[in-house]
Amino acid sequence: MENREFLFSLVFGHPGRDSEEEWHRIEPCFIEYWKLAAVPLRSRTYEHLGCTVKVDIDWSVYGRRIIRDFNAMSKIRNGKQDNTDLYAKILRPLRLKALCVISGSNKLSGYDWYPIFFLEYYLYEVFFISNLACPGSANFYNISIEGSATKTENLNRVSLSNFYFDEWMIESIRGVKPSAHLLNPAIAAKWFFEVNPHVTQQAENGTQRALFALFHLCKNDGHIDFVMWLFSALESLLATRVGENFSGLIRRAALVLELNSTETSAMSKRMRKLYDLRSAFVHGGFDIAHPIHSESIDWRLDKQYGNVLECSKYGFFLLTAILQKMIETQRKELVFEERLVEMDASP
Repeated sequence: MENREFLFSLVFGHPGRDSEEEWHRIEPCFIEYWKLAAVPLRSRTYEHLGCTVKVDIDWSVYGRRIIRDFNAMSKIRNGKQDNTDLYAKILRPLRLKALCVISGSNKLSGYDWYPIFFLEYYLYEVFFISNLACPGSANFYNISIEGSATKTENLNRVSLSNFYFDEWMIESIRGVKPSAHLLNPAIAAKWFFEVNPHVTQQAENGTQRALFALFHLCKNDGHIDFVMWLFSALESLLATRVGENFSGLIRRAALVLELNSTETSAMSKRMRKLYDLRSAFVHGGFDIAHPIHSESIDWRLDKQYGNVLECSKYGFFLLTAILQKMIETQRKELVFEERLVEMDASP
């Protein structure tokens, strides 16, 4: 059977950062990352029910846009140019071509949404590989998928925010522990594809469960359910049972990250606040807000949201640091042993 080709256009509403903080140190890292990432992230092939589906995207175009916007913004930031036309150019949407080639057929391959699914699936993978290797480097919050096979309901399907990754980079520069590392994109991609080797909609191991929970976190607006997804990811990754001893989770996280006693104590204090939020929500002690959630009408919501956001950020940093450590050590899954040690009974 002949290959069927589907050409799409990815429209990025705004590919750059939403934050200006620490731009002079962070954005050059993004530029170097995308210079290295374009080749290992160029394409991905999936097997599904007798079909072979290949997705191909030239990410060097994304990288060149990051460089162009950085150079333009540098002129504005350094007071050398203040031009509204320059701002308009920076805010202009970015278009990338995406090619999807399908070989073979199955009962689903004739539907218009079939190639779009694999394109979207690969966008998830690129987003997380990039933000695990260079936190904050991929902003996929507002992407439209356009093409002959798309319908109105298919647009703006990808809403993955790099906010927490970018915040980790900012706070790492300012001394937060555990701090963000910069990883080789080829090594990060190899690890990710081995952990997630084929198309699956249901997690098949603890690491996948943590990654899938991370997907939800990056589509979340930072309200209390964020805390639930966060602990679900940590418990899956660290192989602790739901609701198991808090100190066990801290002990295992410290072991993976090789923290000293001072760093472990500091982590425990910050994570305790997050754990207390989770317990309050699970056991009915958390003040549930109205779904409209208007801080302007009730200022108490602003305080509550700020508390959840601040605690959640650190939990996200911890989760991502553990994943980075797994990539660095090429561990696909974390396995822990419990040992009984004989004590010397002599006086």
